[in-house]
Amino acid sequence: MLWITLLSCITNSMEQSKETKLAYEIAEILDDMISIDWHIRKCNEYPESFLRKQLNTVLKSKKILTSRAAYYNYLVNLHGKHFRD
Repeated sequence: MLWITLLSCITNSMEQSKETKLAYEIAEILDDMISIDWHIRKCNEYPESFLRKQLNTVLKSKKILTSRAAYYNYLVNLHGKHFRD
């Protein structure tokens, strides 16, 4: 019975979408696992290239006032509006 549960967990992790994997990667880089649901939503909403560009901007910035995660959230929301138009 235990091996069935273990196999199920392995299968579920293998079946994660590309977007979900990206969301976990970004959340981990930003030390923001508490907001994983937000990251998953944004990864489903925007292309990877757009999100990686915003992440790169955050990681290069030397003027972080609150947190890298907050700055990333701000950039995605700000530029995401223009991205969809």
